[in-house]
Amino acid sequence: MNPPIRSLLVAVALAGLVSAQQPNSFNASMQVNGVAGPPYPITGVGLPRGLPQNVVITSLVPNAPFILFGAASLYPAGSPVLGGQLLDVDIGNGGFILLDGSTNPTAFNTGPTGSFNNTVVLPASATIGTQAAFQSLVADPSVPIYAATLTAATEVVVSQGLTIVPITFGGSEPGRPGTLFNFVPYGMTFPFYSNTYTSMFVNSDGHCTFGTNNSDFTPTPTEFRIGPPRIAPFWTDLNPGYGASVTVTVNQSGLTPFPTITVDWNEMAEWSNTGARHTFQLVLNMVTGDIQVNHSPFNVAMIYDQLMGIVPGGNIVPAGGWPAQYNLSTLPGTPYFGAVNEAFWEWFGLVGMTFYTAGLSNPWDMVGTTTNWLAISPGVPNMAQYYGT
Repeated sequence: MNPPIRSLLVAVALAGLVSAQQPNSFNASMQVNGVAGPPYPITGVGLPRGLPQNVVITSLVPNAPFILFGAASLYPAGSPVLGGQLLDVDIGNGGFILLDGSTNPTAFNTGPTGSFNNTVVLPASATIGTQAAFQSLVADPSVPIYAATLTAATEVVVSQGLTIVPITFGGSEPGRPGTLFNFVPYGMTFPFYSNTYTSMFVNSDGHCTFGTNNSDFTPTPTEFRIGPPRIAPFWTDLNPGYGASVTVTVNQSGLTPFPTITVDWNEMAEWSNTGARHTFQLVLNMVTGDIQVNHSPFNVAMIYDQLMGIVPGGNIVPAGGWPAQYNLSTLPGTPYFGAVNEAFWEWFGLVGMTFYTAGLSNPWDMVGTTTNWLAISPGVPNMAQYYGT
């Protein structure tokens, strides 16, 4: 591979300019995040930050070493190299070699099937709008003199992808207040029951509230009904101060049909670091208002009681009265349509638990489950309705 690489660099330095049109071919092709053209060169391929980026380099020749060139930009006019092939990245202007099969052919080659497939995660801190261009030179014994051929060039642009925000909490336990997370910097709002919200409070005790902060660590159905609008994946007395983490992930990558905001409570300790650790997740569809709650298969019951569900809050009671709790672990396969402003909830606990006073045993049974609430007319006054699956 060294002779053609040296020839390539010399040719770039000396060549005149022609129209850049090097295509992908059967002999050598490259796709970035599934985009392989035409037209050529390939422009504007998004690299959503914080997410895996995929590069596939293929050749008719198995185990063919390759060199992946990078540059700050495409070379719009192109340079004739390798017997008339056109180099379409500007390696003469801050160019670099990203993967070098000339010095490490065992690592950077097309493998026994003629395909190199590599995935790397672009840092979530990458600057949006940053551009670069890439093109590969792949060994090919069928090409006279140079024994190598070029793929098409691809211009990439760092786009909004995942923004991961660590959540920290002020105050002290128990009853630590929630932390405000603002949707506005991301151009988002969230429709929930009869309102549309521009922010929410993320609480260390396993729930999120809208409009009003809340530090209540003793869940009861009454408090659930009369308190603020709330989504409670695992409302109970938790303490993030023993190696846990709470994060909010904003996904605007375009790789999902709708933008989402995900709250992850990871390895949450119980009050005073007693009992087990608990991991669970809340996913909000920021366009439709749909809600998903995911519980880790290791998310066992608390030593305290816990409440799970969604509620419009403010003591809003649907026409049929305050609904009885559902068995959320056995919701029917067909969706259950709720009444306007109906809450969906279940209170878990055992007789004798510190805060559980229902007088009956209802042990936690949501381990490893996924629960969905799909919105109907979200954010429309007096018409907000959900159904559960």
